[in-house]
Amino acid sequence: MIIRDVSGGHVLRMGDPGQGVYLLFSTPTRPYGDADPVLDITVQAKGAWVDVSDLVRTLDGDGLAEFLSSLADESGGWSEAPTWQSSEGQLKISAQRSDGRIALTWGIWGKGAESQSAWYFETVTSHKGEHEMRGVSEAFQVLFSGKSERVA
Repeated sequence: MIIRDVSGGHVLRMGDPGQGVYLLFSTPTRPYGDADPVLDITVQAKGAWVDVSDLVRTLDGDGLAEFLSSLADESGGWSEAPTWQSSEGQLKISAQRSDGRIALTWGIWGKGAESQSAWYFETVTSHKGEHEMRGVSEAFQVLFSGKSERVA
């Protein structure tokens, strides 16, 4: 899931490039220094007909890895679809469980340049139950920590 990009940094890939749209999460940065909780991550959606990206601002990841881990810990269905949203609302994730799989709907809101209006893009990734969700959660933990021991 975590790969090296051309500049030597790390990128977490969600989805399969051969199966349509996939998401790339770049190595997070701390724009206001290491002591500040603000953590910025560029999210890019790529596919045959799409290539959009935007910066997602979080406060130490806004609990994204923990949210994904909680999906792995659930053994039954949910009364409501669990959702997660970044601090400033640029990224929203909702989950659904069906036939032993967990489908994550990823919604990205982009600001656009001064001359462009805002945009919204949504895609779905499907994961094989709890074990695969634990791997997704761990990959985000590694990406947010800046460690590279699990790089492919």
